[in-house]
Amino acid sequence: MNPVVGAAKADKILSNFSQMYRNENYIAEQILPVLKVKEKTGKYAKYGKENLRAYSGQLFRAPGTRAHSVDYSVSQGTYICEERSVEKIVPLEMYKNTDDPYDPKRDATEVIMDNIWANQELALSTFMSNTANLTQNVTLSGTSQWTDKTNSDPLANIRTAIKTVKNATGIRPNSIAFGETVFDALKDHPDIREQLKYTNGGQPSDDQLTAWLKTYFRLDNVFIGDAVYNSADEGQTDDLDAIWGGHAWVFYSTGKPSLMRATFGLTISDVPRQVDVRYDDDIIADIVRVRYSFDQNIFDVNLAYFIKDAVAA
Repeated sequence: MNPVVGAAKADKILSNFSQMYRNENYIAEQILPVLKVKEKTGKYAKYGKENLRAYSGQLFRAPGTRAHSVDYSVSQGTYICEERSVEKIVPLEMYKNTDDPYDPKRDATEVIMDNIWANQELALSTFMSNTANLTQNVTLSGTSQWTDKTNSDPLANIRTAIKTVKNATGIRPNSIAFGETVFDALKDHPDIREQLKYTNGGQPSDDQLTAWLKTYFRLDNVFIGDAVYNSADEGQTDDLDAIWGGHAWVFYSTGKPSLMRATFGLTISDVPRQVDVRYDDDIIADIVRVRYSFDQNIFDVNLAYFIKDAVAA
């Protein structure tokens, strides 16, 4: 006999919670801002760089002649939103043995939201940590790594990254992302401390270093990825690893997501995070499920530069 399962019903309160829930450890949707779309699959326009072309005649027009005729190239990018879904069993007995401020359904939502977030974060980090994907890159080793406080030159590495992206695309990158250990090494580096020696007695806080980086390099965003993931299989001993590793990235991210604007990439979503709950009479429990459909879509890899192994492992 099949178990009696109630129809799943969207829970408005839990859905709102899931959409507002932002674990500060996660930066994937800061690197790839969310663009909401109606269709699960679609195309978007990718324009060439003809608008930046210089003309020897400076586009002068003689009287009685036509204006200079120009053209531009347009290619197409595509996206496919795929659903991620995780569920958690909440036995009815849990409600009887739970007091404020605990809420079994809300707590279940938070746990499975972390499952989706961590995998979303790891997928982007894995892509961005591959030099075959981000071909504008440098791999640091030995004395060039920022943990070598005497010989390394992190400011020069970042300037090179900015210059490379600007030369390749005509767009100056406005964002930088660090793995947590990289940001910590930068904060302790003598070149940085020299710049901030009059700040907070020579011991700059995270916020002060972030503000200085924005000003010094003319950046809008500084992201620090300190999320971890459990790489152990289910049932095995936990093994936590840093998702963003010892790397850094410089890139351009649009402030207003659009399918027609230049940007490193977007998180394109057709269905926002949604939580539904159904009752399973066979196990006397509610089943809380989170659904989220999206595509981590990279528009232009030339709008990013990868600094691999910025610190020693």
